[in-house]
Amino acid sequence: MTDYKPKKSWHDDLPFPKRWLYYIAAKIIVLVVLVYVALRWKGLI
Repeated sequence: MTDYKPKKSWHDDLPFPKRWLYYIAAKIIVLVVLVYVALRWKGLI
C-alpha cells in the first residue's frame, strides 16, 4: 500500500498562516500608501 499524504495548503507556507488574509491586506495598504506618498512628493496630486 502507498501512504496517502494530503496536499499541503499554500496558506501554511505564509509567515502568518492563520491570518493570511490580513497579511495580504496589509501589503496592499502599504503599497497604496507608498504610491500616494510618491505621487504627492512628485506634485501629481
